[in-house]
Amino acid sequence: GAVAFGARCRSALLRPPVAAARHVRTGFDLNDPMYIDPDTPLLAERVGSRWRYMDDPALQASVLERSNVGMGMLVLNRREGLDLPTVNDLYRRLRNLEVNSLKRCVGLTANDPGPFGAGIDPRELLLAATLARRDGRLPDFSRALLWNYQELAHLIYDYRKPLLCQISGAARAEGAAMGCLANFSGAHEDSEVRFDAARYGLTPMGGATLAIARANKEFAGLGTFLALTGAPLRGADIVYARLAEHWLAPEALPFLELTSEKQLEVSEADAWELLHEHSLPLPEGFHDGADRLAAYGEERDLALNPERIALVQTIFAGPRSVTSICSQLRTEAGGGHDLAVFAKACLQRIESSSQWALGCTLHLINAEGKRRDDGRPDCLPSLKRELAVLELTLGREDPLHGCRALCLGAGFDAMGSRGEAFIEDDRNIVEDAAEAGNFFVMERSDISLSAHPRLRRYHPDYDPATTLDHDPAWMAQEVDRWDPGFYAEERSNAIEELEKLTGR
Repeated sequence: GAVAFGARCRSALLRPPVAAARHVRTGFDLNDPMYIDPDTPLLAERVGSRWRYMDDPALQASVLERSNVGMGMLVLNRREGLDLPTVNDLYRRLRNLEVNSLKRCVGLTANDPGPFGAGIDPRELLLAATLARRDGRLPDFSRALLWNYQELAHLIYDYRKPLLCQISGAARAEGAAMGCLANFSGAHEDSEVRFDAARYGLTPMGGATLAIARANKEFAGLGTFLALTGAPLRGADIVYARLAEHWLAPEALPFLELTSEKQLEVSEADAWELLHEHSLPLPEGFHDGADRLAAYGEERDLALNPERIALVQTIFAGPRSVTSICSQLRTEAGGGHDLAVFAKACLQRIESSSQWALGCTLHLINAEGKRRDDGRPDCLPSLKRELAVLELTLGREDPLHGCRALCLGAGFDAMGSRGEAFIEDDRNIVEDAAEAGNFFVMERSDISLSAHPRLRRYHPDYDPATTLDHDPAWMAQEVDRWDPGFYAEERSNAIEELEKLTGR
């Protein structure tokens, strides 16, 4: 008994009290919220770290710029679209980098996550359409916005240095055209392009007809299909359609900045080669893979594959009218096969769009198709026609419904309007307006020699009578026209007047 009692006492002394019990984990549970994956970074990157060291530390400016030794970087930072101050600011920055002799190339992209380009701010277009219906003419500040946007498109298309424009997200209408017009355009798996202006009562703008014509040249009728249906292209499909020329990694621009810091003595021609080194092999496109169709989501009925492209080439190629295209789509939609599903989706998109805008869009596409220019044709005639037709269109009723729907994130048909019809007489009106357009672009000066008095005489614009290489009066006018505050007071007064009339 005494031995047993002593054993129990020793056992009690060796056993820890209940309150001091400790549990030790011998393995790792992947579902544990405190689990740390050894293959991932221990500390996450800072929010917005990719765009650190921009000229606006708060990252609130509409256009951000980061300039290292050999490359300039511009980042669009206005998700709702471009207004006149943003257009002017972007133009001035691009021009400054174009004539900067230390910059070998320029990068243009958008802040992410977010869209690459929504085109012109739909609120500005709604304001223009409202005042045009009331006064019978566009206000001066709206005309300045449209004119300057076309000049910005001309600058991007005709840029004299390598301009790498990476479509970093969704881009629509003239915002998509901006990404497609650059001399070194690129896309990646998150890129999206759509030309859906006609769905909202508007017509192509910002060089969109040039991009559409390029797609038509690669696959007959493809550009027309995109413009009339507003269907998207995503990922590698953008490159296969020649709307972008290169397949780039999302990190291509930061890598290029590092490359330009190391390659300080290269010429602009060698800079082209450095850019091509960052272009990746193009993955498969226009296929029926599950991953690709999943990327199109609810719009998979409009996703293209070889069979659907063949149907597009049959129905949309060549000079056609909207009526004939719809007639062929109805015939094709009568079956029960995959092409019938595609034809029904196309027909639904076209019938729910503005018929006036569709007719104008098709007229612009057909006019662009008559040109036989190879390579990179002169963009000025296209920009001139686009501006004239859009100014005519904004004076009608459809843009009021369409821009309001665009601001609310709805479709044109959601506003309860089928749109104005486009008849044969309208075709003549649009053609006359397009030919009577007065858009022009002044020749851009190259690197200024004004800071070097002894070299100034060798400038092509040098005037011996004034000993100047520029017209001071014209230069002052240009400085005013491209100022971010251009027409700001007139626009503010017009909005106040509308608010008084509507009682808001």
